[in-house]
Amino acid sequence: MRPLPLTFTGSPEDLRRHGSRDLLINIVLGGLYTPIARRHTAAYLAAHTSIDDTPLIHVPATRTRWRAILLVFGFIGLRLANAFELGPTMPIVIVYGVLLIPYLWGIVASRRVRSVRWRQLQPWFKPQWREVYLQSWPLLLLGAAWAIAQPLVPDDAPELGDLDLRWLAVSAAAAAIAFPLLARQGFNYLRLRLTHTRVGGSLVVWEATFATYLRLWLVTGAAVLVTAVAPVLLLRQALFGSLADLPQTQADLVYLAAIVLAWLLSVPARAWYEARLFMLTWNGLRVDDRLQVQCEIDARSFVAMRTKNAWRALLTFGFHHPRAVVAAYRAKLAALRVWSA
Repeated sequence: MRPLPLTFTGSPEDLRRHGSRDLLINIVLGGLYTPIARRHTAAYLAAHTSIDDTPLIHVPATRTRWRAILLVFGFIGLRLANAFELGPTMPIVIVYGVLLIPYLWGIVASRRVRSVRWRQLQPWFKPQWREVYLQSWPLLLLGAAWAIAQPLVPDDAPELGDLDLRWLAVSAAAAAIAFPLLARQGFNYLRLRLTHTRVGGSLVVWEATFATYLRLWLVTGAAVLVTAVAPVLLLRQALFGSLADLPQTQADLVYLAAIVLAWLLSVPARAWYEARLFMLTWNGLRVDDRLQVQCEIDARSFVAMRTKNAWRALLTFGFHHPRAVVAAYRAKLAALRVWSA
């Protein structure tokens, strides 16, 4: 097998110009345009990437989005109707939303896989809905439990910002049960997307285990809790006490500041997870006997780079963000080694 060189010809300045329209639209829409902006950024990065001196080609989606859009608007309509006490009960809304998520995931995964072509090879992922819903059993289980428990929550829940030890214990127990189930769901979807993808008629082989994936979730969750969530909650409690005792405007500002601070403090843990998951996804991945990928990424250097760039992006009000995106992409691309028969 011979190695295939990977190159990237984009630049932060070009990406900034490319994404300026998306940024303005996202500001006007209050962040709702973020998924589309991210997809445009991914398309730009792929379009400026070459494998063996042959650039990747972005392939526009051919299927209509209206079915998924109508289903999403149906959920929003049911939620609003419930909020104004004009529609179905909240458990029915929850069940509808949980059943909708696997369908939306299948549509999005299919579009992402088929969005890139290299030479005459185009990955192809066609979701088999029975398999998608069977692999969604952790999500369906959690949704069913939440639909049953939801009517009991509003009557006994404490005010926002209050520290109720009983509710903290209940929340901790619920998180301990939900966390591994959510990890299992993420692993199921990742495995489904990779192993059900066809490249030129060949199967993709991925041999990662759930135990490794779960360890990533557990270590990252513990790190975020210890380094970000707990310190911010303790600091907020020490400085302001219960948010219920503050004027509404001040309580909202404190709540927003706490979210921003927790996001910044959690950047190293999330960057470590990003690097490790990238290596877990790509290292050892094969396309029959035609192609093999190896990945060795320096997680420590990646965490340091992502942390510095996150602070720079915040201090420059987002102006540094394109440079951070390009730096992370280049680091990931440099970690890959692709071999072809």
